[in-house]
Order: sequence, then C-alpha cells, then structure tokens
Amino acid sequence: MTQTASSGRKVSTWEIIAFASPAGPLLALSLPTIIFIPPYFASDLGIPLYAVSAIFLGVRIADIVIDPTLGGFQDRTEHPWGRRRFWLIASCAPLMALIWFMFIGMWPGISIALTALTVFLLYLVYASMMLAHLGWAGELVPTYHGRTHVLGAVQVASMVGQVLMLVIAGYVAQTAGGSDAAAVAAMGWTLVLLLPATTLLAVAFVREERQPPQPHMSLRQAIQTVAQNKMVRRVLLPDLLLGVAQGVSGGLFVFFFQMILGFERESQTLLAVYFISGLIGVPIWWYAARRWGKHRALQGAMIYTAITTALLVVLPPNAFWIAAPFMVVAGLSQGGGVLLTRSLMADVVDEDELATGSRRSGLYFGLLVTTSKLGVAAGPITYAILGLVGFDAAAGGANSSTAMLTLEILFIGVPMALCVLTALSLRNYPLDEKRQAELHAAIEARHAANSENTLGPVTK
Repeated sequence: MTQTASSGRKVSTWEIIAFASPAGPLLALSLPTIIFIPPYFASDLGIPLYAVSAIFLGVRIADIVIDPTLGGFQDRTEHPWGRRRFWLIASCAPLMALIWFMFIGMWPGISIALTALTVFLLYLVYASMMLAHLGWAGELVPTYHGRTHVLGAVQVASMVGQVLMLVIAGYVAQTAGGSDAAAVAAMGWTLVLLLPATTLLAVAFVREERQPPQPHMSLRQAIQTVAQNKMVRRVLLPDLLLGVAQGVSGGLFVFFFQMILGFERESQTLLAVYFISGLIGVPIWWYAARRWGKHRALQGAMIYTAITTALLVVLPPNAFWIAAPFMVVAGLSQGGGVLLTRSLMADVVDEDELATGSRRSGLYFGLLVTTSKLGVAAGPITYAILGLVGFDAAAGGANSSTAMLTLEILFIGVPMALCVLTALSLRNYPLDEKRQAELHAAIEARHAANSENTLGPVTK
C-alpha cells in the first residue's frame, strides 16, 4: 500500500519499511537504559543507588534545554543530503562508540564522574539521532492517517528491536546461565551491529522532501511559542504522565518480578513476552485511531493499561505459567501510547506552521522527547525512595516488609493512577481528523501561492 508525500510523490511500502528500520536499534536502546542499565550500575559496577538516581535525573533535567535547542538547530540545517538524513548519518558513529563503552567497556569501581559524563554524552547523541528520525517521520506522509501509518511502522520496528533485546537478555540469563552483566554486554553488541545497518537502509532508499530552512529561535522564543500554543500543551501533558508511568514500571520491573514474584531467572523472559504482545497490539491501536480518532484510541489504551496493572495485585508468585499469559494480555496496550502521542504531535506541528509560517518539526518533537525523558526519569527517582526505606538492590539482599511494600506500591499504584490521569487529560481534545485536514489544505494552498509568487503564473 502506497502513501502520498507532500510533493505528490507516492511513498511505497518498501520505503516506509526502510525508513522505519533505524527505530529498531534506537528505541531498543531506550529499553536497557531504563530497565537494565540502572540496576547494572548499582549491582555490578558498585555505583550507589543515590548516585544512579542523580545521574539519570540530572541528564534528563539537562534535556529540558538540550532537546528543543537541538531540534530547532536541526530545523535550520541546510545540507545536500537533506537535513534529517544528514543528522542521522552524523549521529550514528558517535552513538555506536558510546553504546559500546556503556554496555561493554565500563568496569567495577568506575568513577561516578566518568559514568555521569558517559550517560550525558550518550543521551545527547541519542537525542540528535532520534529527533532527526521523528522530524522526518512527521514530514514523510503529512496527512492525519498517513502519519499514523508511518509512525505505526516506526513503532513496530521499535518494538521488534525491544523484543530482540529482551530475547537476548532472557537467553543469556536463563538459558545460557549468564550474569546480568553478560546480558547487558550482549545487548550492547547487538545495538552496535544493528545501528549502522538500519541507518544505511533509511538514508539509501528513502527520499527526503526538501524543506525550506526555518528561522532561528532563541530558547526564550521557543518557550514563549510553547506557552502560547494550547495544543502542544494538550499533547505534552499526557506524554509526560505516560512517561512517568513507563519510567516507574520499567525502572522497577526487574526488582518487582524477581523479589516480589520470585522470578529470578524468568523475569527477562516475561518482559520479552510483554513486549512481543505489545508488538502484536500495535495494529489494534492503529485501527482504533482510524476508527475513533487518535486521542480516543490513546484514552482507551490508558484505561486498559490501568486495569491490567491493577490485576498485578492478585498475580501469584512463582507461577510462571500463569504470569506468562497475563503478560500477553497486559502487553497489548504497550505500544499504543508512544505511537499515538507522536502522531498527535505531528498534527500540532501543522497547526503551528499555519499560524507562524514556519515548520518546526524538530523543535516540537524535541519538546516531546524531553517530556518523555523527564517522565522516564521517575524510574531512578524511585531508587532514591527505595533507598530511604532501606531497600537492598543487591541480588539476594534481605529487605524489610516496609521496603517490599514500598516497592509494590510504587510499581503498581503509581502507574495505575497516572494512566487514569492521562486518559482524563485528553477529554474534549479538539485536533481531530477533520481539523487536521483543514490545516493541511490551508498549508498546501499557502505553499502553492508562495510558489506562484516566486516563479510567476504558470501558462500552458
């Protein structure tokens, strides 16, 4: 099935697949940095929990400035390869080197300062590559359902990458009898190999439509733009709430499933089942978005997640053959949130372009990536909370009943409440399919008028 680009050129299914492929390693990288790397830092490298919390929280606070600034800078880039393609290529090799060092090259006793610098640089280069890819995704097929189609492919690719990470981790830890450190190293090598191959697919086989360079905006102007744009706030709020929910559940998953439910060797396998189910569930939310609208589909995904999260209370410990089917059911909504918030933001870019005359995909997706990272930073914050009640992160550590109850409340209660709040925040959301079609038509009319004014009337 083909889609139509802004120039009228048909974008083939193969091009969409090639375009989406870098999302595999890019989004796969986000999974171990949330779920596996913080416990690895604490348990295997000997970094105190308070320092792990401070490092990841500090990096994400810095992202408040870095991501929108970097996105705006990319919007102003001019290059013969295309601004998005150029930044994908330029970011690839440095990201590979940083992945290798964080996942493979670090050693027990490494200094907190060097660890913090590595995390900061990795997130900086990761943001550069992610913003280039997301900005391009919003521009490739710029229609209401076209964006959902492209970003649906991106979400499928990302979840394939995440499932691959979990399968590798599960195999190393459960089947091959390896340590958590060995699982982290295996994931790192996989990412280093996949990143250049998928980037090459995208830049070699997908044409980037030329966009005029956008005017420079200072950080203050960018903040003012957001403050004046009601619709961007309507998307950033649910994205932030969703990010916090995912950060808390992702950051505590290993601790909860190993220490509360007793799955010391099976936790990675159960997480893989959860993400495989999420991959299967992407078409469900894609269909729901087409049938009822993106914001209503997102509300449905959040309510579904809240219900399945609440059911964790009655999940029996050490019962793998009960837990595995439950993870299939619970995981179906896992891919819906990211897909739909990104697709909603692409429509907000249209509204901003009509109001200002500038297309600032990088700026707005930079803001979206920032709120997601801030939300995910809640994971390391929970480590600090657990530290206050005496929780021992080391394998086999003896924990008090207070520490275990705190872990259970954080893992179940907080994400459940946040999912309900996310659904409520989308009530009466106005930028639906009809409104986006009106925006797109007005933008195309402006482009046609500007072209005629520049080139003169076309005569036959």
